[in-house]
Amino acid sequence: MDRSKTENVGADSLLCPSYVSKPGAQLFGIQNGEGQIDYLKTSITIDQTFVEAARKGRPAEERFRFAGKCIEKGCHQWNDGTHQCGLVGAIIERMNSALSNAPVHCPIRGRCRWFAQKGMEACANCNDVVRNLEINHFEGAEA
Repeated sequence: MDRSKTENVGADSLLCPSYVSKPGAQLFGIQNGEGQIDYLKTSITIDQTFVEAARKGRPAEERFRFAGKCIEKGCHQWNDGTHQCGLVGAIIERMNSALSNAPVHCPIRGRCRWFAQKGMEACANCNDVVRNLEINHFEGAEA
């Protein structure tokens, strides 16, 4: 797996690609009509105005993809034994998407925790992920 784009990125600067809508988060994808993610050319830092507007209708995390600082041990998905995010492995196991499904471009790939751990295998399975569980669990978490 080619992880060369993250080799020089420190673990403390990796981004979680399953983040919540809150000021300072990076918007990097929008769910299209087919339920897939359309990735932006570059990520956009969202502010309180965006958060408030995005709360209208279904939860923003069900319509957009956000990234934010990986909080490692501060997240219940963190595996202390492997010192890695446990969520990406579970997603890959469940989705089992072919590498050919990986998007050509992703604006956060170079700093993505999942890519750093699993390379293009993470990318191939990321397109089907829309965060809709445990949103309240992280709203108080510091990024």
